[in-house]
Amino acid sequence: MPILIIFGAVIVSVLFWLLRAHYTVKQLKEIDQDTKGLQRKAKSVFENLVGTPLQRVNDVSLAAVILMIQIVRTGSPITASEKTRILELMESPLEIQSISATFERAWRYTQERRPFSLVADPLLPLFREKLTEAERMQLVDMLTMVASAHSAPSELQREALVRLRRRLSGGKPALATNRAGNFD
Repeated sequence: MPILIIFGAVIVSVLFWLLRAHYTVKQLKEIDQDTKGLQRKAKSVFENLVGTPLQRVNDVSLAAVILMIQIVRTGSPITASEKTRILELMESPLEIQSISATFERAWRYTQERRPFSLVADPLLPLFREKLTEAERMQLVDMLTMVASAHSAPSELQREALVRLRRRLSGGKPALATNRAGNFD
């Protein structure tokens, strides 16, 4: 009889421990769900103070190379002809001294299949601040030459280039509305 009481006590204590552990895990999951917004906000505040790696780029030539690489990597892996075109542009109009080191550094800022605008948008203030209007359009032309080095630019690349041209020009949007809802 005492063995049955001890065995019953062990089973009850194991069940109690399992239920308590389950309840604790459930509470931790609820707390984690409740703080997701705070976790995102903390990351956002940190990025606002320090900036993203792309926002910390302050060399226009490096930023241009980053965009040339990303316009190609957005759609597919980089081909030899596209890489050759990038290296030619780095040498001739950009006049970069250490071409291979700059290319490798720029490569680290890019990511395969990443939307082009996620890379271009943080660099826009740098281009607006340091480049003239003619130089900005020359940048878009260089990106177009890189995108068309292997074959005609894809629809995704064309849309990215049109968007970049529009955002770099800083002009008034084509379909702006006023408060009354009328198109200007």
